[in-house]
Amino acid sequence: MTPAEYQALTSPTLSHPARSLYQLYLQHQALGDKTQPLDYPLLGKALTVQGQGEYHYRVTPATLSGLVEELVAVGLLSLHHNPHPQHFHGAVFSLPLKHLQGLAPLPSRQFAMHPDWRPDQQFSGLARLCGLLDSTIDEIELGEFIAYWLGRPEVFENQHQWMLKLVRKLKNQRSIKRAPAPSVDSGYQQLPAKIETGPSKRAQQMMAEAQRLKATNQGDCESDEENS
Repeated sequence: MTPAEYQALTSPTLSHPARSLYQLYLQHQALGDKTQPLDYPLLGKALTVQGQGEYHYRVTPATLSGLVEELVAVGLLSLHHNPHPQHFHGAVFSLPLKHLQGLAPLPSRQFAMHPDWRPDQQFSGLARLCGLLDSTIDEIELGEFIAYWLGRPEVFENQHQWMLKLVRKLKNQRSIKRAPAPSVDSGYQQLPAKIETGPSKRAQQMMAEAQRLKATNQGDCESDEENS
C-alpha cells in the first residue's frame, strides 16, 4: 500500500465495507494497475456477513454500486471501461493511487537509533518545511547525529521523528556558524580612551592662580620693607 492509498482509505467519508472491498478484493486481485472485471455475484458473496452475532451485512447490487462510487469519490478507483452504464457489473477500473507516493509517509513503528540509519527521500521536503533551505548533509554531520543517539538506546522514534531531530540539529549548527563576528565600523578601530594620570585642567588653573597670588604678595612685602 502506498502512502497515497493509505490517505484515501482513511478518509472519513469512506465506509468500512468500501475499504474492505478495495483492500481485500479489488487491489489484491488487480492485474497491474487495473482491476479485473467486477463480478457482482462473487463480490456480493464475499462481502456478505452472516453469523450468530448482532452484526449482519447483506450486499445487494445497489449496495455494491454505492461502494464502488465511494471508492471513485476518494480517488482510489477510476473508471476504465464499463459495458453497462446502468451498473458496474463487468466494469474495469484503474487504480490511480497504486504507485503514487503522496505527500506523507505511512505511519511507521518506533525504533532506537542504529548505525545504518539514514534519512529517506522525504528529508529535503521536511527540511524546507522547517526553514532549512540547504538540506545537504555530509557524513561527518550524519555520523555525529547517529553517534549521539546511539548512546541513548532508551529513545524510540519513528522515521519521521528521527529526521525532524536531524533537521533541528542542522539548523542549530548552521545558525551558530553563520553568527556574525563583531565588525569595525567603516574600517576604523575605536581606540581606548586616554586615562589621565596627572592633575585635571581645573586643578592646574587653580595651582597657577595660587602661584600668581603668592608672587604678588611677596612683591608687596619686599616693597614695604624698602619703604620702611
